Amino acid sequence: MADVILADDKLTPHASVSQVMLDWACGTDENDFELTIDDALAPNISQGWYFWLDGSDVGGRIVDRRVSVAGGTSTTTWIGQSWTGMLAAKILQPDPRQDYLTVSGKLPDILTGLMKRIGLDGVFTVQSDDSSTVTNWRFENPRYVDAYTGFRNLLASCGRRLDFQAKDDHILLGITPVGIITNTIDSDLVDFRAETNRRAPNHLIGLGSQELKNRLVVDCFADAKGAVSDKQTFSGVDEVCATYDYSNADSATLKSETKKHLQELQTGGSVEVTLSDEVGDGLRVDDKIVATDQASGVNVTAVVTKRVVKIDSGILTSTFEVGLPVQSANANYSGSSSSSSSSSSGSTGGGVSLTAGRGLSISGGTINAEVASEDLDSVRQVAESANRTASGFAAQIGKANQTAEDAKNVADAAKTVADSAKSGMMTDSERSKLASVERGANAYTLPKASTDVLGGVRVDGSSIVSVDGVISAHVGDGASGRIVFPIGYVVQNTTGVDPSVDFGGTWRQLPSLGCFTFERIG
Repeated sequence: MADVILADDKLTPHASVSQVMLDWACGTDENDFELTIDDALAPNISQGWYFWLDGSDVGGRIVDRRVSVAGGTSTTTWIGQSWTGMLAAKILQPDPRQDYLTVSGKLPDILTGLMKRIGLDGVFTVQSDDSSTVTNWRFENPRYVDAYTGFRNLLASCGRRLDFQAKDDHILLGITPVGIITNTIDSDLVDFRAETNRRAPNHLIGLGSQELKNRLVVDCFADAKGAVSDKQTFSGVDEVCATYDYSNADSATLKSETKKHLQELQTGGSVEVTLSDEVGDGLRVDDKIVATDQASGVNVTAVVTKRVVKIDSGILTSTFEVGLPVQSANANYSGSSSSSSSSSSGSTGGGVSLTAGRGLSISGGTINAEVASEDLDSVRQVAESANRTASGFAAQIGKANQTAEDAKNVADAAKTVADSAKSGMMTDSERSKLASVERGANAYTLPKASTDVLGGVRVDGSSIVSVDGVISAHVGDGASGRIVFPIGYVVQNTTGVDPSVDFGGTWRQLPSLGCFTFERIG
């Protein structure tokens, strides 16, 4: 049974559980895991916790979770980064105003400094007595590189690889010489089947910008070992020629891209390798498997690029994928290979299959792959040509859009100026009228009205009243000053007193409901 240690965000262990399902990977293109725990001893874990298999390189940090419900049962799957995934999530970059990040010294000291630089020195402890030294080693191609890839490239320059191990509640990062598994024709550790492929182009004609006789043209050549240069090695019946269309490229770009593309085409065939369980269990990423057939003189070298570990029902299985171009004096081989081995109390021997190639398929315990370089080359050329054409059209469309936008901005600016000028212009009559206005004309004070002066008046509020600017007057009888209602006026009161008492004149009472109503008739 494989026991999994669960630790909090301080790397402090809280439990060891065995009822788990695990899918964990590290390597070139996959550095993560999925962990499902179905163990009564498991604590309440959360994002930021860690897990590991004690004494191994298997482990990582939990960053997410997935919850699924089926038949009323809820299952939580914890998702996270393997140790290599934590490195891959960091970027090594040059210091300000520096072209490259450059390091010198012993490899353990360099890795310790880089761990602190990327903020992971609280998780990983570099522990190695390796004495390999580099001087002014630069991280380039690319200059900005994820820490995992950068570390691998740095160590590979000294024939070394990374070695992770969970031990004594610490995650140790070691530096180990690259393991090379070798055999001879009589060995029972490694069997292989290799197929050479001389159909890959060894002469690539790059076609750049311009047209017809003015078009830029470059020639690049590959030799028997797959090395690309300007010197032609194969001619006559041995020459395999192809074209590389890069219609927007200038001379320098065309040269570099044609060389790069030809180098990518140097996949010399396919290789199938079968390893024993004894060999498979000890492999790690960047280790090499070398196999030789003395009878034919063919040898192959497969480099481990990925390790996948799974735990199901307490049984741990390991799968290894192998890739990177493989070159020798007699043949070139490349592709992605894989090897599976299993270890448990009930495992059996007999070996498992490892297959290299770019097209992968899985059947039982064997991962198979085939390489058809000519098919991949044609597809790649069509895709790259379409991409360049699309990029060219996109650039033209972008330029046209920018021109239209610039024209619109100019028109808007001109309209603004014209509207401003128009709003500020006056006719001759307007200028004459403005000139006739006396200075201080706006300092006018309305005079009081009199018999001789036309001016402001004020109502008295009784005989002359104003409501909302409307002036009305109550006409009196002259002698008494009482208000006089014209004949035909109707008034109402609640006392029943004849209006003649107060206003004079002759009134008659009209039939009414409520108030008393009177009409002046004389």
